[in-house]
Amino acid sequence: MTTPILTKMIGLCSASQIWGKLQVYYASQTRAKIIKLKTQLKAPKHDRSISTYLLDIKKIVDMLGATGSSLTNEEHLEAIFYDLSKEYESFITAVTSCLDPYTVEDIEALLMAHEERLERYKTQDHLLPQAHLATTRSSSNPISRPMSGFHIS
Repeated sequence: MTTPILTKMIGLCSASQIWGKLQVYYASQTRAKIIKLKTQLKAPKHDRSISTYLLDIKKIVDMLGATGSSLTNEEHLEAIFYDLSKEYESFITAVTSCLDPYTVEDIEALLMAHEERLERYKTQDHLLPQAHLATTRSSSNPISRPMSGFHIS
């Protein structure tokens, strides 16, 4: 036994007592780890790509599974939806209102496609003000504007 564990066994007389103490010790350590991991599932994960966000959640879900506290498909999806930004509200509404349940893999693929569409819209929206500015500038330039009824002789 390592020294930290050995110090917890001082005063125990039988193998049965030692096994009982070890069981209680490791069970409490496991419970603490489960609580920590479940708290991490609800910790903010902003400013990340959706693939990084999903990978972080998957790591926590896998660690929970390793402790014997695996999540159901529904709980895993709830963890995914928990901290998505408001840009994903319509997505979440559409998915949760569907009668046939989605798998985690389905949702991951759909979220990545949705993120790609959002990025494309952001790029388009970023370009629109520049195009509007160019149009506004050219239409406000009196030289480029045709003047009806006015002739230079």
